[in-house]
Amino acid sequence: MHKKSGFTLWEVMTVIGIIAVLSTIAIPNFIGWLPKYRLGSAARDILSAMQHARLVAVKENINVRVNFDPGNNNFLIFPDYNSDKNQDPDEPTIKGGILPGGITLDEAKFTAGETFSFDSRGLASGFGGTIRIANHRNEKTRIVINKTGNSRILGEYEE
Repeated sequence: MHKKSGFTLWEVMTVIGIIAVLSTIAIPNFIGWLPKYRLGSAARDILSAMQHARLVAVKENINVRVNFDPGNNNFLIFPDYNSDKNQDPDEPTIKGGILPGGITLDEAKFTAGETFSFDSRGLASGFGGTIRIANHRNEKTRIVINKTGNSRILGEYEE
């Protein structure tokens, strides 16, 4: 006697039908989740860049400037040797970033406008500030830098 192995056409079609039904339910939920995920990811990227800028300032014993450009949804980090708030030819870019698609830089508010710096002790210039980013659904997240140079991610209304 031969033992028959494998699946019947009926069993395969049943499994394909179950997968199709589950996909129909899951994919719209996944697509709805993506904008919030991208917003969180962009906030973590900015936070990481702020921490890196602070680290370089302390390690190299220099002032490191962080400029934000809400119009172009980007930021630039560089050593500011002459404290003029502008990147000169002898001041290399430490890090730059463009926010991902669907994420906008709503606001970068610091004592000196859309820019601030970390000094050689890792302290933020002025009283720190806030960076606010949003997705196309108008969900917002803030990155807050306090005067001691510590930064953290907060929700729109979280203190």
